[in-house]
Amino acid sequence: LQTEQEARQARIKPEITTSLGQSLLLFSPADSPLPDFTMGASRREPGRRANEVMHPVSLRRAFYLQTTEVSNAQFRLFQGQHNSGQIEGNSLNREHQPVVQVSWQQAASFCNWLSKREGLPLFYRETNGIITGYKPSATGYRLPSEAEWAWAARAKGSELLKFPWGETFPPTAPVENYADNSSAYVTGRVLGGYNDGHVTTAPVGSLKANQHRLYDMGGNVGEWVHDVYSIPSANGATETDPLGAQNGDNYVIRGASWTRSKIAELRLSYRDYGQAGRDDVGFRLARYAE
Repeated sequence: LQTEQEARQARIKPEITTSLGQSLLLFSPADSPLPDFTMGASRREPGRRANEVMHPVSLRRAFYLQTTEVSNAQFRLFQGQHNSGQIEGNSLNREHQPVVQVSWQQAASFCNWLSKREGLPLFYRETNGIITGYKPSATGYRLPSEAEWAWAARAKGSELLKFPWGETFPPTAPVENYADNSSAYVTGRVLGGYNDGHVTTAPVGSLKANQHRLYDMGGNVGEWVHDVYSIPSANGATETDPLGAQNGDNYVIRGASWTRSKIAELRLSYRDYGQAGRDDVGFRLARYAE
């Protein structure tokens, strides 16, 4: 007979598929070589910004993470008229390109809509169409926490990656969709000698997956994460499965995008923030396993 723990783990599938056809993989940092790690970057690291304060976190709850960014086609099942736009005649709006020009509120509302569609408990509290907070115990769809995103992007065995491709800058082969030679006339900036073959956003999953079989974590579009934006305390205690404040004015954006080329931006510890939609920010889904 199975123990209760074994029975519980047997119920938790290693991969799930949403009703929209999105794949989410199961991650259990508690069972990995790196359940406890330091977010942020050292002050001595080239390109490090003031909001990347080093602070300890611990991940104990198993979670699912979508393998790709949410596409225009998937988002339009929620908001049929959504238009991700174009730039200099280059479309951002094709079916398989990542959805952009979505606010944090729209991204969180999409999560709740999909939870309702599948009969899952809603993660976000919603009042008159506005997200006003969240329920930490709920297992419905949500945005990844910043700590989950950082772990999924950076943890490789017992090490933390600095860039998606390793430790040295610049990359020598196409690894992510950045502001490359072909994007110069659109973005006005460029990663010299780099060519990923895409002027703007690439169809989701076009480039190589990372060490966790996740696509576009370090490029293509920046990604809304769940957490309200704040600058961590340098002397705080270790936080376990942190989710941040219930609500706030700005939310964290993680990962570089097709508009980025500088050493500061291409590092996996880079943090941006905002609340309105942008042409270089999208999102991916997450949910707790239990």
